[in-house]
Amino acid sequence: MDSLQYVPQSSTAEIEFPVGLRVLVVDDDVTCLKIMEQMLRRCMYRVTTCSQATVALNLLREKRGCFDVVLSDVHMPDMDGFKLLELVGLEMDLPVISE
Repeated sequence: MDSLQYVPQSSTAEIEFPVGLRVLVVDDDVTCLKIMEQMLRRCMYRVTTCSQATVALNLLREKRGCFDVVLSDVHMPDMDGFKLLELVGLEMDLPVISE
């Protein structure tokens, strides 16, 4: 993550976003996934979406080191976001934000 550039955004808050942040978004609601993807791409993040937590966990295991952060819904049918957070925390050094 050290190679990320920071781009100032045009707002009064002077917020800077790291360009190229690799984000995995996990949510069973496809509409929410599309909205999150669009918002994150506007920040110049590299976004991967997944609609199943179990598939996301397998992706994280297979592509270790390919993501900087995971954004996850809490309520999903196959595995809740807290369980995903627990497993990611046990297996890899990766921040997870549950919404």
